Amino acid sequence: MDAPVQKVKLGKAAQTELSILREIQAAPYTSRVELARQSGLSTSAITGIVGSLIAKGVVVEGAGMPGVGIGRKRIGLTLHPSLGYVVGVDLGTFNLRITVSDLNGISISKRELPTQIWRGRDEVLRTTFALIHETVAEAGIDKSKLLGIGIAFSGVINVQEGMVISYPRPGQVESWRRFPLREICEQEFGIPCLLEDSVRAIATEERTVGGGRNYSDFVYVDVGFGIGSAIFIGGKIYRGCNGSAGEFGHMTVAENGPLCCCGNHGCLEAMASGATLIDIVKMAITKGVTSRVLELAGSMDGITLEVIAEAARDNDSLACRALSEVAQHIGTACADVVNLLNPEAILFGGALFRAAPELVLDHIKRMVRHRAMEKSANDVQLQIAQTKGDAGAHGIAKLVAERVIDRALTNRM
Repeated sequence: MDAPVQKVKLGKAAQTELSILREIQAAPYTSRVELARQSGLSTSAITGIVGSLIAKGVVVEGAGMPGVGIGRKRIGLTLHPSLGYVVGVDLGTFNLRITVSDLNGISISKRELPTQIWRGRDEVLRTTFALIHETVAEAGIDKSKLLGIGIAFSGVINVQEGMVISYPRPGQVESWRRFPLREICEQEFGIPCLLEDSVRAIATEERTVGGGRNYSDFVYVDVGFGIGSAIFIGGKIYRGCNGSAGEFGHMTVAENGPLCCCGNHGCLEAMASGATLIDIVKMAITKGVTSRVLELAGSMDGITLEVIAEAARDNDSLACRALSEVAQHIGTACADVVNLLNPEAILFGGALFRAAPELVLDHIKRMVRHRAMEKSANDVQLQIAQTKGDAGAHGIAKLVAERVIDRALTNRM
């Protein structure tokens, strides 16, 4: 979403108006009192600004703040739903999820299909674009009100260039290498596109509606087919000097460990991802280890994270050992993160933590207490994320909506 736009110099009053608009977009149903506290402006000044935005049809007042019970309800403010809409796409290894949302982040239409990544890049993109068109049509909105589209992608990407650098999945490496996904998407839909890392998109949703609401400085760790993370400092995503911050899965936890898809040995992803956990269990069964996992799965192909977790809850020895081994590696890496960043919290999400939250988190907590500096280890909160499997689509939609408001604020994407 970096297309050049003619700049228009805004006066101080207009800049203040637009910054308040951005605050309302970031926290729908916020009140005048909360806006005054967040902005540092007086309540009377906020009342004047909000009145102007309402008169322009940009902001509307709700009946009251959701979840507020006893006492006088504060009037909640939101962006006018008809201002425009955005599309959020989570193009994952296993699932394709799409949502059409207004600028408040309220979803009005969504769809989901298996990605079937094995069909190859071109076929996957054909399916993705067709499903986006269908989801937009189902939403029944005027296409002129569609202001942006975001794609959350689980490969290695360059956000500034809108480029997929690589997609380290079996059979997919060459077809996705240096692929200009943002440009292709903009050609298809004729609107600005944002390409973002899928874990950052999920973490954005967690920051907005999940446990991340309670923290300013935290790390979100996602363990699924691979392992990734997103770092929040002062409530904002930290991207690093070139946008590559958060490669948690490629921290070295075993110098002479197995080869990782990135080319290094002993990366956390090679030692503790969901795919690695399944491989550990399968290999043990192949070597003759007795386990309930195979009985529950029905076949080797039926072994999933959920099956392993179920077996572990039944005290299956192999499942318990495998989960413990994976969790200890994750905990070791988390201890380094705690020592380095001293975050308020680390929130854990992804397929592994949805399947076996209680079985994994206790091991991680023990490793952090054992390996991290005492003060930082005592201060950090280690918690399971609250968001669900569709968080990536909703999160990228929110990031696009933020860009739309930011464009109004700075006259550029």
